[in-house]
Amino acid sequence: MKKSLIALAVLAASGAAMAQSSVTLFGIVDAGVGYIKADGAGHVTGLLTGGNSTARLGFRGTEDLGGGLAASFWLEGALNNDVGGGASQTTGYDFQRRSTISLSGTFGEIRLGRDFAATYLPSISYDVSGQRGFEQIEQFGAAGAGVTGLNGTTRVSNAVSYFLPSNLGGFYGNVQYAFGERASTQTAVTLANGLSTSAANAITDKTGNYMGGRLGYANGPLDVSASYGQFADAVRTVGTTFYAEDYKIANIGASYDFGVVKPMVFIQQDKIDGRATIADYKLNTYALGATAPLGAGVLRVQVSRYDTKGNNVDANKYSVGYVYNLSKRTALYADLARLTNKNGGQFGLNGGVGGLAAGAPTVGGDVTAFAVGVKHSF
Repeated sequence: MKKSLIALAVLAASGAAMAQSSVTLFGIVDAGVGYIKADGAGHVTGLLTGGNSTARLGFRGTEDLGGGLAASFWLEGALNNDVGGGASQTTGYDFQRRSTISLSGTFGEIRLGRDFAATYLPSISYDVSGQRGFEQIEQFGAAGAGVTGLNGTTRVSNAVSYFLPSNLGGFYGNVQYAFGERASTQTAVTLANGLSTSAANAITDKTGNYMGGRLGYANGPLDVSASYGQFADAVRTVGTTFYAEDYKIANIGASYDFGVVKPMVFIQQDKIDGRATIADYKLNTYALGATAPLGAGVLRVQVSRYDTKGNNVDANKYSVGYVYNLSKRTALYADLARLTNKNGGQFGLNGGVGGLAAGAPTVGGDVTAFAVGVKHSF
């Protein structure tokens, strides 16, 4: 009898513990066949990964600490399932998509670790593809400005983030500070890629630091938000010299779901204020898109423009895609995109896909891409 009572007590205790905490294994496997053709650079056909959603594998969990307080963790890494590897690892699988620990409650959430930059989140919300595949709104700004380091415009490492609670009548947002963790020096520095910076442009202890924030309002079919962020002493390359300058991003977006169609608009400016030895850099991105339910899937169309101020480096992009849901977890997809460079433009398609890329087109040349694939989430 005593043994039975002890066993029941152990089972009850373990059940309570399971109710208070949970750990989930999750992921997405995405693969397709794609084709890319760039004027003057030939074409390539092959298997790609992440044409609709980033292929990934991760672990997340939450523990109820009582009194409305909870502790959570999230470890997530990208996959290149077309070749059986991780997308960013150097010596093994990593968690560079997200690696955070957090405390949350009625006050909101405090999150520590590597995560999306606050200024990148609106581009996901108001892109018909959610920033994935050949349809996505391209992030040309950072590449054109020569921004490098641990903290990029998509994700930031060593970040401290605060998220507003969810009970603010539709308002949401977050503020974020990420440390570049660079040691300061006043002497010439040889960097990993062999380029150097003079003493006048030396790295400081603020180099690579990021500070940004986002504020939005969502109520029923309406969703609108804006964000602003700045990378301190973002590294910009000119010839063989690095110049430490602040890199700034500002954007605004909105969507409205009418049921039969959901239009969305997104505007972003990437900017560096030049010095005496270097010109200003400013890229304006404009995107207008819409999604509409069609049969068992969703039709997506989008037009975007990339306008570099001060020169003729411009491009337009047109895309259309369809996602057919076989079930809640499995979908087929197809998308088509064409990018047309203007004047001195030489942009290529980033596409957010792994395992398939074409070279940069000739100046003023065009790029065309097509993909069909299947996605399964678990």
